[in-house]
Amino acid sequence: MRPTITKERINSVMGKAIIVMNKTISELMSFRRLVAGLFIGLAPVILFGFVWREIFSSGTLSLEMQIRSMVGYFMLISFVWTVGAFIAYLIIVSGTDSISKEEESGTLLLMVSKPISRFQFILGKFLGLLVTTLLLEILILFGSVFIFWLTLGLDPETVGALLSVAFWMFLYSIIVAILFDALAIAISTLLKSQMLKITLSILLVGFIFTFGLIMRGLWPSTYENYHLGYIDPGYHLGNIYVSAVEQVESGRITPQTQAYMGLINGTYSAGIEEAVLVMFIGTSQSFDPDIGAMPPSLERTNYLNPVFSALLCLVVSAAAMGVAKISIEKKEVY
Repeated sequence: MRPTITKERINSVMGKAIIVMNKTISELMSFRRLVAGLFIGLAPVILFGFVWREIFSSGTLSLEMQIRSMVGYFMLISFVWTVGAFIAYLIIVSGTDSISKEEESGTLLLMVSKPISRFQFILGKFLGLLVTTLLLEILILFGSVFIFWLTLGLDPETVGALLSVAFWMFLYSIIVAILFDALAIAISTLLKSQMLKITLSILLVGFIFTFGLIMRGLWPSTYENYHLGYIDPGYHLGNIYVSAVEQVESGRITPQTQAYMGLINGTYSAGIEEAVLVMFIGTSQSFDPDIGAMPPSLERTNYLNPVFSALLCLVVSAAAMGVAKISIEKKEVY
């Protein structure tokens, strides 16, 4: 007879998992790791802040264009790096060793000999990795706004717009962190070889961020005709991201940024031609001085509902944790 799930039982499971979570947080949040993570995460922001300094200090941009341009740049950098490649790198470095390292050091044997289940152990590891990832993300996102304000001398209204968008970026990063944390925990329980773990992680991240880009670039009709958006993780993440930042008025994306986003994740109807045009023409296409307005926005592709994309990411995360649970319960610990 299966045990009844009660509030007391849930509290017992979570209580033991939280013990492991606290231990994991203390290991991952050392001063050295924190400084290194902040430096790597903020490096592109610092670089671009100084590059754009001349543009924003010239006084040629109106307040509205300053806000729209700054938000567009911020969104693009954040999607590609802060809540994209960087968060994936951070989790892979910290997460794929989370179980195997405990096994090699003998800590796993000590833990499973105590009144704590193996699932509680990996759940605690998952929560610890999730908390440390999100803490670093929130510092980097809002630290980016501070750096832009410091280097570009932005007015309060522009800073307020960036802060509003940063909040929604952070909410999006929760889904990204859950997804990659679960995948990292699964890889750590399945494999012992460091080389295999690194190789599989690189292939997995590469597939997530480049599958759709390659398919849309080389075979656009095949991508649309066969509805490959359903199996394109990059599109699902972009779909959630764009929908999140558009919740605020300042999150309206400039056509220039739309072209980049269309190329990277397929959320806008922009192929290679539009993106290359933007790359070479640059910000001059963000505003037409003759008519005093922005050029027309690109059309959203709307392959799938953003809610479906979010639910799919959570389902994949749950499946990865399920694989990790089965793997660690079958693992011989000695």
